[in-house]
Amino acid sequence: MKIIIVGLFCCLFTVFFQDLKYRRIHVCLPLLIFIFSYLLVREERKSDMVSLLQNMGFFIVTLILLIIYMSIKSRRFSNPFQSYFGLGDLLFYMAITPLFLLRNYIFFFILSMLFAIVLQLSFRKIMKTATVPLAGFSAAFLIIVLLKDIFLQIQKMTLL
Repeated sequence: MKIIIVGLFCCLFTVFFQDLKYRRIHVCLPLLIFIFSYLLVREERKSDMVSLLQNMGFFIVTLILLIIYMSIKSRRFSNPFQSYFGLGDLLFYMAITPLFLLRNYIFFFILSMLFAIVLQLSFRKIMKTATVPLAGFSAAFLIIVLLKDIFLQIQKMTLL
């Protein structure tokens, strides 16, 4: 189990640094994060596929609503991957679905967006590009959440 946790943390750190530096992440990282997350949760809780599918469903519905909103706003079909949302962000949020129950996934999703906004506003003078490294900032936030869940005996957000 410790090897799986170390692998997950290594992947999350790599996502953070790659997204911060290059504004993209390697496609294998979300796949590895999904595998490590699934193995961890399955080993710990004997997790079922229902929460994983609910989390993916929530994210897909959110993405569809974003597409509809942006299309209505611009009065034509708007592809969110061209200017609003990166494919790495999509893959990252799908990859972490095994770690949460639906309510906690929604809570994490909202908090990670707020965390990304705060970091982006805090470092806007240092950052050279205007785009937000959402997957990277969300990975950093997930590292904090996982460390809290592993080491502190307070309300857990993840299934670990």
